[in-house]
Amino acid sequence: MKTLPVAVDAGYLRDVLFRLIAIDSRNPILTPEAPGEKAIGEFIHAELHRLGLDVKFQATADPDRPNVVAVIPGTARDTTPSLMLNGHMDTVSVEGMTAPFTPWEQEGQIYGRGSQDMKGSLAVMLGIAACLAQAQVSPPGDLMLAFVSDEEADSIGTEALVQEYVCDQALVLEPTGMQAAIAHRGFAWYTIYSQGKAAHGSRYQEGIDAIGNMGSLLHALQQLSLELVSRPGSPLVGPPSMHISTIQGGTEISVYPAHCEMRLERRTTPDEDFATVTQEIQSLVDAANQELGVTRLRLESGLTRPAFQTALPSPLLERLTKAYEDTLGVPLETAGAPYWTDAALLAAAGSDCLLIGPLGFGLHSIEEWIDLQSLIRLGEVLVATILHPTALS
Repeated sequence: MKTLPVAVDAGYLRDVLFRLIAIDSRNPILTPEAPGEKAIGEFIHAELHRLGLDVKFQATADPDRPNVVAVIPGTARDTTPSLMLNGHMDTVSVEGMTAPFTPWEQEGQIYGRGSQDMKGSLAVMLGIAACLAQAQVSPPGDLMLAFVSDEEADSIGTEALVQEYVCDQALVLEPTGMQAAIAHRGFAWYTIYSQGKAAHGSRYQEGIDAIGNMGSLLHALQQLSLELVSRPGSPLVGPPSMHISTIQGGTEISVYPAHCEMRLERRTTPDEDFATVTQEIQSLVDAANQELGVTRLRLESGLTRPAFQTALPSPLLERLTKAYEDTLGVPLETAGAPYWTDAALLAAAGSDCLLIGPLGFGLHSIEEWIDLQSLIRLGEVLVATILHPTALS
Protein backbone atom coordinates (compact mmCIF):
# COMPACT_ATOMS: atom_id res chain seq x y z
CA MET A 1 0.00 0.00 0.00
CA LYS A 2 1.18 3.52 -0.79
CA THR A 3 1.14 6.65 1.34
CA LEU A 4 -0.53 9.70 -0.19
CA PRO A 5 0.52 13.31 0.42
CA VAL A 6 -3.03 14.19 1.62
CA ALA A 7 -5.80 12.27 3.33
CA VAL A 8 -9.45 12.90 4.16
CA ASP A 9 -9.80 13.86 7.81
CA ALA A 10 -11.98 11.27 9.58
CA GLY A 11 -13.17 13.78 12.19
CA TYR A 12 -14.26 16.25 9.53
CA LEU A 13 -15.93 13.46 7.58
CA ARG A 14 -18.00 12.36 10.56
CA ASP A 15 -18.92 15.90 11.56
CA VAL A 16 -20.03 17.01 8.12
CA LEU A 17 -22.03 13.80 7.65
CA PHE A 18 -23.95 14.49 10.88
CA ARG A 19 -24.70 18.00 9.64
CA LEU A 20 -25.88 16.72 6.24
CA ILE A 21 -28.21 14.12 7.76
CA ALA A 22 -29.72 16.79 10.02
CA ILE A 23 -30.93 18.72 6.95
CA ASP A 24 -34.29 17.55 5.61
CA SER A 25 -33.79 17.11 1.85
CA ARG A 26 -36.70 14.82 1.00
CA ASN A 27 -37.73 14.88 -2.63
CA PRO A 28 -40.98 16.86 -3.09
CA ILE A 29 -42.00 14.77 -6.10
CA LEU A 30 -42.12 11.73 -3.83
CA THR A 31 -43.47 13.59 -0.78
CA PRO A 32 -45.45 16.70 -1.80
CA GLU A 33 -44.86 18.60 1.47
CA ALA A 34 -41.11 17.89 1.43
CA PRO A 35 -38.66 20.83 1.23
CA GLY A 36 -36.38 19.51 -1.51
CA GLU A 37 -32.68 20.27 -1.80
CA LYS A 38 -32.52 24.03 -1.32
CA ALA A 39 -31.31 24.00 2.30
CA ILE A 40 -28.77 21.22 1.85
CA GLY A 41 -27.55 22.85 -1.36
CA GLU A 42 -27.02 26.15 0.48
CA PHE A 43 -25.06 24.34 3.20
CA ILE A 44 -22.83 22.54 0.68
CA HIS A 45 -22.31 25.74 -1.33
CA ALA A 46 -21.30 27.65 1.82
CA GLU A 47 -18.90 24.90 2.90
CA LEU A 48 -17.20 24.72 -0.50
CA HIS A 49 -16.96 28.52 -0.62
CA ARG A 50 -15.40 28.50 2.88
CA LEU A 51 -12.79 26.04 1.57
CA GLY A 52 -11.92 28.49 -1.20
CA LEU A 53 -13.31 26.51 -4.13
CA ASP A 54 -14.85 27.95 -7.27
CA VAL A 55 -18.47 26.95 -6.59
CA LYS A 56 -21.79 27.88 -8.13
CA PHE A 57 -25.46 27.02 -8.10
CA GLN A 58 -26.66 25.58 -11.39
CA ALA A 59 -30.32 26.03 -12.29
CA THR A 60 -32.48 23.00 -13.02
CA ALA A 61 -36.03 22.68 -14.32
CA ASP A 62 -37.21 23.65 -10.82
CA PRO A 63 -35.77 27.01 -9.68
CA ASP A 64 -36.02 25.95 -6.02
CA ARG A 65 -33.94 22.82 -6.60
CA PRO A 66 -30.53 23.82 -7.99
CA ASN A 67 -27.40 21.74 -8.34
CA VAL A 68 -24.18 22.73 -6.60
CA VAL A 69 -21.05 22.45 -8.78
CA ALA A 70 -17.45 23.09 -7.81
CA VAL A 71 -14.38 22.81 -10.04
CA ILE A 72 -10.76 22.41 -8.97
CA PRO A 73 -8.55 23.21 -12.00
CA GLY A 74 -5.93 20.64 -12.91
CA THR A 75 -2.23 21.36 -13.20
CA ALA A 76 -1.90 19.19 -16.34
CA ARG A 77 -5.39 19.55 -17.73
CA ASP A 78 -4.27 19.36 -21.37
CA THR A 79 -2.85 15.86 -20.94
CA THR A 80 -4.96 14.45 -18.07
CA PRO A 81 -8.64 13.46 -18.31
CA SER A 82 -11.10 15.53 -16.33
CA LEU A 83 -12.94 13.68 -13.57
CA MET A 84 -16.36 14.25 -12.05
CA LEU A 85 -17.55 12.98 -8.69
CA ASN A 86 -21.35 12.90 -8.73
CA GLY A 87 -23.75 12.54 -5.79
CA HIS A 88 -27.41 13.38 -5.24
CA MET A 89 -28.68 15.55 -2.41
CA ASP A 90 -32.30 14.38 -2.26
CA THR A 91 -33.67 11.57 -0.12
CA VAL A 92 -36.84 9.52 -0.05
CA SER A 93 -39.65 9.80 2.52
CA VAL A 94 -39.31 9.16 6.26
CA GLU A 95 -42.60 7.36 6.91
CA GLY A 96 -42.26 5.05 9.91
CA MET A 97 -39.00 6.61 11.14
CA THR A 98 -38.97 8.10 14.65
CA ALA A 99 -36.07 10.57 14.36
CA PRO A 100 -34.92 10.60 10.72
CA PHE A 101 -32.98 13.87 10.94
CA THR A 102 -31.27 13.20 14.26
CA PRO A 103 -28.12 11.28 13.33
CA TRP A 104 -26.58 8.91 15.82
CA GLU A 105 -23.71 6.44 15.84
CA GLN A 106 -23.43 2.89 17.11
CA GLU A 107 -20.41 0.65 16.61
CA GLY A 108 -19.13 2.70 13.70
CA GLN A 109 -22.50 2.82 11.95
CA ILE A 110 -24.12 6.23 11.48
CA TYR A 111 -27.91 6.21 11.32
CA GLY A 112 -30.45 8.62 9.82
CA ARG A 113 -32.38 9.26 6.63
CA GLY A 114 -29.99 9.57 3.73
CA SER A 115 -26.98 8.26 5.64
CA GLN A 116 -26.46 5.51 3.06
CA ASP A 117 -28.38 7.01 0.13
CA MET A 118 -26.32 9.09 -0.24
CA LYS A 119 -25.19 11.68 2.27
CA GLY A 120 -22.26 9.51 3.29
CA SER A 121 -20.86 9.94 -0.19
CA LEU A 122 -21.62 13.67 -0.17
CA ALA A 123 -19.59 13.90 3.04
CA VAL A 124 -16.70 12.13 1.28
CA MET A 125 -16.88 14.63 -1.58
CA LEU A 126 -16.70 17.51 0.90
CA GLY A 127 -13.91 15.74 2.78
CA ILE A 128 -11.87 15.45 -0.43
CA ALA A 129 -12.41 19.13 -1.16
CA ALA A 130 -11.30 20.00 2.37
CA CYS A 131 -8.14 17.89 2.33
CA LEU A 132 -7.02 19.18 -1.09
CA ALA A 133 -7.71 22.78 -0.10
CA GLN A 134 -6.01 22.58 3.28
CA ALA A 135 -2.94 20.85 1.84
CA GLN A 136 -2.94 23.22 -1.15
CA VAL A 137 -2.65 20.24 -3.48
CA SER A 138 -4.11 20.42 -6.98
CA PRO A 139 -5.06 17.39 -9.07
CA PRO A 140 -3.36 16.84 -12.43
CA GLY A 141 -6.69 16.89 -14.27
CA ASP A 142 -9.73 19.08 -13.67
CA LEU A 143 -11.81 17.76 -10.78
CA MET A 144 -15.53 18.53 -10.69
CA LEU A 145 -17.69 17.95 -7.63
CA ALA A 146 -21.33 17.74 -8.73
CA PHE A 147 -24.00 17.72 -6.02
CA VAL A 148 -27.24 17.15 -7.91
CA SER A 149 -30.97 17.31 -7.23
CA ASP A 150 -33.78 14.86 -7.85
CA GLU A 151 -32.05 11.56 -8.56
CA GLU A 152 -34.76 9.76 -6.60
CA ALA A 153 -37.48 10.86 -9.05
CA ASP A 154 -37.02 12.51 -12.45
CA SER A 155 -33.27 13.32 -12.35
CA ILE A 156 -33.75 16.97 -13.29
CA GLY A 157 -30.42 17.66 -11.60
CA THR A 158 -28.16 15.51 -13.76
CA GLU A 159 -30.28 16.25 -16.82
CA ALA A 160 -29.41 19.93 -16.32
CA LEU A 161 -25.82 19.12 -15.35
CA VAL A 162 -24.91 17.41 -18.62
CA GLN A 163 -26.23 20.34 -20.63
CA GLU A 164 -23.38 22.44 -19.23
CA TYR A 165 -20.80 20.09 -17.72
CA VAL A 166 -19.44 16.86 -19.20
CA CYS A 167 -16.17 15.39 -17.94
CA ASP A 168 -14.00 12.79 -19.63
CA GLN A 169 -14.58 10.47 -16.69
CA ALA A 170 -17.30 10.32 -14.04
CA LEU A 171 -17.67 8.40 -10.78
CA VAL A 172 -21.17 8.18 -9.34
CA LEU A 173 -20.79 7.56 -5.62
CA GLU A 174 -23.92 5.50 -4.99
CA PRO A 175 -23.49 3.00 -2.12
CA THR A 176 -22.11 -0.08 -3.88
CA GLY A 177 -20.44 -1.72 -0.89
CA MET A 178 -16.99 -0.66 -2.16
CA GLN A 179 -17.42 -2.53 -5.44
CA ALA A 180 -17.16 -0.96 -8.87
CA ALA A 181 -20.62 -1.20 -10.42
CA ILE A 182 -20.23 -1.22 -14.19
CA ALA A 183 -23.85 -1.81 -15.15
CA HIS A 184 -27.37 -1.26 -13.85
CA ARG A 185 -30.94 -1.76 -14.99
CA GLY A 186 -33.19 0.87 -16.54
CA PHE A 187 -36.93 1.34 -16.19
CA ALA A 188 -40.11 2.32 -17.98
CA TRP A 189 -43.32 3.55 -16.37
CA TYR A 190 -46.74 2.87 -17.88
CA THR A 191 -50.34 3.78 -17.11
CA ILE A 192 -53.29 1.71 -18.29
CA TYR A 193 -56.71 3.37 -18.40
CA SER A 194 -60.01 1.50 -18.36
CA GLN A 195 -63.22 3.18 -19.52
CA GLY A 196 -66.54 2.06 -18.05
CA LYS A 197 -69.93 3.66 -17.53
CA ALA A 198 -71.30 4.92 -14.24
CA ALA A 199 -74.70 3.64 -13.16
CA HIS A 200 -76.59 2.78 -10.02
CA GLY A 201 -75.45 -0.53 -8.60
CA SER A 202 -78.82 -2.08 -9.38
CA ARG A 203 -78.72 -1.05 -13.06
CA TYR A 204 -76.65 -3.89 -14.43
CA GLN A 205 -78.18 -3.29 -17.84
CA GLU A 206 -76.61 0.20 -17.96
CA GLY A 207 -73.42 0.05 -15.89
CA ILE A 208 -70.02 -0.94 -17.29
CA ASP A 209 -67.47 -1.94 -14.64
CA ALA A 210 -64.16 -0.19 -15.45
CA ILE A 211 -62.39 -2.08 -12.67
CA GLY A 212 -63.73 -5.43 -13.81
CA ASN A 213 -62.48 -4.67 -17.31
CA MET A 214 -58.97 -4.94 -15.92
CA GLY A 215 -59.47 -8.54 -14.78
CA SER A 216 -58.00 -10.55 -17.62
CA LEU A 217 -55.27 -7.97 -18.17
CA LEU A 218 -54.20 -8.14 -14.52
CA HIS A 219 -53.81 -11.89 -14.83
CA ALA A 220 -51.83 -11.57 -18.09
CA LEU A 221 -49.52 -8.96 -16.56
CA GLN A 222 -48.91 -11.16 -13.55
CA GLN A 223 -48.02 -14.07 -15.82
CA LEU A 224 -45.64 -11.84 -17.78
CA SER A 225 -43.97 -10.65 -14.58
CA LEU A 226 -43.32 -14.27 -13.57
CA GLU A 227 -41.98 -15.09 -17.01
CA LEU A 228 -39.66 -12.07 -17.13
CA VAL A 229 -37.64 -13.07 -14.07
CA SER A 230 -37.06 -16.52 -15.59
CA ARG A 231 -35.33 -15.03 -18.65
CA PRO A 232 -31.52 -15.27 -18.87
CA GLY A 233 -31.15 -11.51 -18.50
CA SER A 234 -27.73 -9.90 -18.05
CA PRO A 235 -24.77 -11.55 -16.30
CA LEU A 236 -24.21 -8.30 -14.39
CA VAL A 237 -27.70 -7.10 -13.48
CA GLY A 238 -29.87 -10.20 -13.73
CA PRO A 239 -33.21 -10.59 -15.51
CA PRO A 240 -35.81 -7.96 -16.37
CA SER A 241 -38.78 -7.57 -14.04
CA MET A 242 -42.16 -5.87 -13.79
CA HIS A 243 -44.68 -5.09 -11.08
CA ILE A 244 -48.09 -3.45 -10.84
CA SER A 245 -47.57 -0.40 -8.65
CA THR A 246 -51.00 1.16 -8.08
CA ILE A 247 -54.62 0.72 -9.14
CA GLN A 248 -57.40 3.24 -8.56
CA GLY A 249 -61.03 3.38 -9.61
CA GLY A 250 -64.61 3.84 -8.56
CA THR A 251 -66.39 6.37 -6.40
CA GLU A 252 -68.63 4.45 -4.00
CA ILE A 253 -69.83 0.94 -3.34
CA SER A 254 -73.26 1.29 -4.96
CA VAL A 255 -72.05 2.80 -8.26
CA TYR A 256 -70.55 1.08 -11.27
CA PRO A 257 -67.03 2.54 -11.68
CA ALA A 258 -66.72 4.66 -14.81
CA HIS A 259 -62.92 4.87 -14.69
CA CYS A 260 -59.99 2.77 -13.52
CA GLU A 261 -56.29 3.59 -13.71
CA MET A 262 -53.44 1.18 -13.19
CA ARG A 263 -49.72 2.03 -13.08
CA LEU A 264 -46.88 -0.41 -13.56
CA GLU A 265 -43.12 -0.35 -13.68
CA ARG A 266 -40.93 -2.43 -16.00
CA ARG A 267 -37.24 -2.78 -15.13
CA THR A 268 -35.01 -3.25 -18.18
CA THR A 269 -31.61 -4.81 -18.84
CA PRO A 270 -28.83 -3.27 -20.96
CA ASP A 271 -29.67 -5.46 -23.97
CA GLU A 272 -33.37 -4.45 -24.13
CA ASP A 273 -34.92 -1.57 -26.05
CA PHE A 274 -37.99 0.38 -24.97
CA ALA A 275 -39.90 -0.14 -28.24
CA THR A 276 -39.86 -3.92 -27.78
CA VAL A 277 -40.71 -3.64 -24.09
CA THR A 278 -43.69 -1.39 -24.83
CA GLN A 279 -44.97 -3.62 -27.62
CA GLU A 280 -44.91 -6.65 -25.32
CA ILE A 281 -47.22 -4.89 -22.87
CA GLN A 282 -49.36 -3.40 -25.65
CA SER A 283 -50.00 -6.88 -27.02
CA LEU A 284 -51.51 -7.88 -23.66
CA VAL A 285 -53.72 -4.79 -23.67
CA ASP A 286 -54.86 -5.61 -27.21
CA ALA A 287 -55.67 -9.19 -26.22
CA ALA A 288 -57.70 -7.99 -23.24
CA ASN A 289 -59.67 -5.59 -25.44
CA GLN A 290 -60.32 -8.41 -27.87
CA GLU A 291 -61.64 -10.55 -25.04
CA LEU A 292 -63.95 -7.70 -23.96
CA GLY A 293 -65.17 -7.38 -27.53
CA VAL A 294 -64.67 -3.62 -27.50
CA THR A 295 -61.75 -1.24 -26.90
CA ARG A 296 -62.02 -0.15 -23.28
CA LEU A 297 -58.36 -0.34 -22.23
CA ARG A 298 -55.64 2.09 -23.28
CA LEU A 299 -51.88 1.99 -22.63
CA GLU A 300 -49.89 5.19 -22.09
CA SER A 301 -46.10 5.35 -21.80
CA GLY A 302 -44.53 7.50 -19.10
CA LEU A 303 -41.01 8.20 -17.88
CA THR A 304 -38.25 5.96 -19.23
CA ARG A 305 -34.63 5.72 -18.17
CA PRO A 306 -32.08 3.62 -20.04
CA ALA A 307 -30.06 0.83 -18.54
CA PHE A 308 -26.35 1.48 -18.13
CA GLN A 309 -23.20 -0.44 -18.88
CA THR A 310 -19.64 0.86 -18.77
CA ALA A 311 -17.99 0.74 -22.18
CA LEU A 312 -15.05 -1.65 -21.95
CA PRO A 313 -12.12 -1.32 -21.99
CA SER A 314 -12.53 1.62 -19.63
CA PRO A 315 -9.59 3.90 -18.80
CA LEU A 316 -11.51 5.03 -15.71
CA LEU A 317 -11.95 1.46 -14.47
CA GLU A 318 -8.23 0.85 -15.00
CA ARG A 319 -7.42 4.08 -13.15
CA LEU A 320 -9.74 3.25 -10.25
CA THR A 321 -8.55 -0.36 -10.03
CA LYS A 322 -4.92 0.70 -9.67
CA ALA A 323 -5.74 3.32 -7.07
CA TYR A 324 -7.95 0.91 -5.13
CA GLU A 325 -5.46 -1.93 -5.06
CA ASP A 326 -2.49 0.31 -4.29
CA THR A 327 -4.39 2.07 -1.50
CA LEU A 328 -6.23 -0.79 0.19
CA GLY A 329 -4.04 -3.71 -0.81
CA VAL A 330 -6.94 -5.85 -2.05
CA PRO A 331 -8.45 -6.38 -5.51
CA LEU A 332 -11.32 -4.22 -6.70
CA GLU A 333 -14.41 -6.31 -7.41
CA THR A 334 -16.77 -5.40 -10.25
CA ALA A 335 -20.51 -6.01 -10.24
CA GLY A 336 -23.83 -4.80 -11.57
CA ALA A 337 -26.66 -3.03 -9.74
CA PRO A 338 -30.39 -3.85 -9.95
CA TYR A 339 -31.49 -0.23 -9.46
CA TRP A 340 -31.22 2.85 -11.72
CA THR A 341 -28.80 5.77 -11.21
CA ASP A 342 -27.69 9.00 -12.87
CA ALA A 343 -24.71 7.09 -14.31
CA ALA A 344 -26.86 6.28 -17.34
CA LEU A 345 -27.28 10.00 -18.11
CA LEU A 346 -23.60 10.76 -17.61
CA ALA A 347 -22.57 7.89 -19.87
CA ALA A 348 -25.08 8.96 -22.53
CA ALA A 349 -23.52 12.45 -22.42
CA GLY A 350 -20.13 10.97 -23.29
CA SER A 351 -18.37 10.29 -19.99
CA ASP A 352 -16.43 7.13 -19.25
CA CYS A 353 -18.52 6.28 -16.21
CA LEU A 354 -18.98 3.79 -13.39
CA LEU A 355 -20.19 3.65 -9.79
CA ILE A 356 -18.36 3.15 -6.53
CA GLY A 357 -19.54 3.93 -3.03
CA PRO A 358 -19.46 2.91 0.63
CA LEU A 359 -20.91 0.06 2.62
CA GLY A 360 -24.25 0.58 4.33
CA PHE A 361 -27.72 -0.77 4.90
CA GLY A 362 -31.36 0.24 4.52
CA LEU A 363 -31.88 1.89 1.14
CA HIS A 364 -35.33 3.54 1.30
CA SER A 365 -36.19 1.67 4.51
CA ILE A 366 -37.03 2.62 8.10
CA GLU A 367 -33.58 1.70 9.41
CA GLU A 368 -30.75 3.23 7.37
CA TRP A 369 -27.07 3.43 8.23
CA ILE A 370 -23.65 3.95 6.69
CA ASP A 371 -20.37 2.42 7.80
CA LEU A 372 -17.98 5.20 8.81
CA GLN A 373 -14.85 3.16 8.18
CA SER A 374 -15.93 2.44 4.62
CA LEU A 375 -16.38 6.18 4.06
CA ILE A 376 -12.80 6.73 5.20
CA ARG A 377 -11.56 3.98 2.87
CA LEU A 378 -13.62 5.39 0.01
CA GLY A 379 -12.03 8.80 0.59
CA GLU A 380 -8.56 7.26 0.48
CA VAL A 381 -9.30 5.46 -2.78
CA LEU A 382 -10.81 8.54 -4.42
CA VAL A 383 -7.91 10.79 -3.40
CA ALA A 384 -5.53 8.26 -4.93
CA THR A 385 -7.66 8.11 -8.08
CA ILE A 386 -7.74 11.91 -8.34
CA LEU A 387 -4.03 12.49 -7.77
CA HIS A 388 -2.74 9.56 -9.79
CA PRO A 389 -4.47 9.02 -13.14
CA THR A 390 -2.17 6.04 -13.68
CA ALA A 391 -0.54 3.62 -11.23
CA LEU A 392 0.81 5.10 -8.00
CA SER A 393 4.59 5.42 -7.93
